[in-house]
Amino acid sequence: MPPGAPRKRNRWLIPAAAGTAVVVMAGTVWATVSLVSFGGPQPEEVLPGSSIAFGKVDLAIDGSQAIELLEFVDRLPAEVVEETGSPDGDMTEFFAETFVDAFPDSAPSQDRVEEWIGQRAGFSVWPASGEAELEEGAGVALAIALAVEDPRMAEEDFADIAAAEEDIFYSVDGDYVVFTHSQAALSDLEAQVQEHGSLADADVFSDDIAGVPDGSLALAWADLGAAMEIESFANEFSADLAAEPADFSGRATASVRVDGEYLEARMDAFAFEVNEADLSWLAETPGESVAALGSLPDDTVMALGASGLDQALIDAYNNDEIPLFSSSGQQQEFEREFNGMGVSMPEGISDLLGSSTAFGVTGISLDDFFGGYGGEQFSFQYRAVGGDEAVIGDFVEAMVADPYSTPPGVSSDGDAVVVSQGSSGTGRLSDDPVFQQTMQEMDEAIVAGYFDMRQVLTPEDVQAPEEWGALGLALSVTDEGQRSSVELRWAPSAG
Repeated sequence: MPPGAPRKRNRWLIPAAAGTAVVVMAGTVWATVSLVSFGGPQPEEVLPGSSIAFGKVDLAIDGSQAIELLEFVDRLPAEVVEETGSPDGDMTEFFAETFVDAFPDSAPSQDRVEEWIGQRAGFSVWPASGEAELEEGAGVALAIALAVEDPRMAEEDFADIAAAEEDIFYSVDGDYVVFTHSQAALSDLEAQVQEHGSLADADVFSDDIAGVPDGSLALAWADLGAAMEIESFANEFSADLAAEPADFSGRATASVRVDGEYLEARMDAFAFEVNEADLSWLAETPGESVAALGSLPDDTVMALGASGLDQALIDAYNNDEIPLFSSSGQQQEFEREFNGMGVSMPEGISDLLGSSTAFGVTGISLDDFFGGYGGEQFSFQYRAVGGDEAVIGDFVEAMVADPYSTPPGVSSDGDAVVVSQGSSGTGRLSDDPVFQQTMQEMDEAIVAGYFDMRQVLTPEDVQAPEEWGALGLALSVTDEGQRSSVELRWAPSAG
């Protein structure tokens, strides 16, 4: 939303947005695990091709994917299933309830709304001026497209709502009712569609969402460069970062979907640049970070791994592409600090990281994690394949703040340098079935993360910690740096 959200006027936007967020972020488990293929008429077909941001939710379950859904349900913790009941595949009641909550004083009964409301909804934001703006100075207008099963009944009810609400203006377009905050915005929406066509017909939008994984229950899209041309967005963004205005370009998609073995939230960025700097320096990095994590001990609680990051950082360092130093003086000071610890730059990056790097924490509780830890409570292992044992040993000793404490041990394991503190398991994380379930098909990740919820949760937190599985994270950069992806997964283990 643009800065300075209205307080009284357009109040319906708040519950409408909240309702969408509830769906996407698991207001009910079955809304979250509904599997769809975005079949049938879609909201982008009635929203303008000039949109700079768009989002939609589609909860009409595709029967062909029911097996995936049932497999995932079987893996959910028993207490989750007990609280939510069994899915019936019909989210009409949920949509109707959300709609009635948005208009408590003017909407008809929920039972009547259920007769005409559909199970798809979308929104669009596009550049606007004058009376069409969401509010003065916002620079954008917003509209919501709501699927309807009975256009006649929908129009009757919206006529009553519009008569009672001063900020509801609508039109019924076949399978959708489109409503917004002013007559000027509604007229501008129609003009935008006539001039630019629908968003569904926009080539850039279509190409971007073509890469969204099949089976997504919700997706969002934004043209970041176009958004930053809106003064209100640019000023708000700079204020949030407490930084000088930056030149952003590129687009992004976000989606939520369910595989049979995990729930995934994903974001993809296309041709993303900040002040003309892109991620091409990471494009050639081999995707072996998950394999790096797999070499850690089997009792690892949380871990971070990377592959090929050493050479990528060296190349970026030599080409002044690392946005770390604002002056040559800062870079020289950085080099002096590392030289003092026996690490010469930039070659020392490879000595410290190796070609494959993994860091894992073992033996830590949830209380330790959030409440602070130290000494023997904090056990870890660091592995750098191809690293320099002597350089890493000197670096570790230099980093120990307490001269009377025992520094972590530094040893070798085949071609890997291992830094360890405390106790850890003797097996490999790669042999854990839940790790395999969580991190599957992340082979292109240049950075990966893992968090074992089974070891952190306790019987005081949940009924059965062993049923909660793990979280996985992956960052990949492909297409010569033109596409970057972030995936976050939850893989429950009750099955």
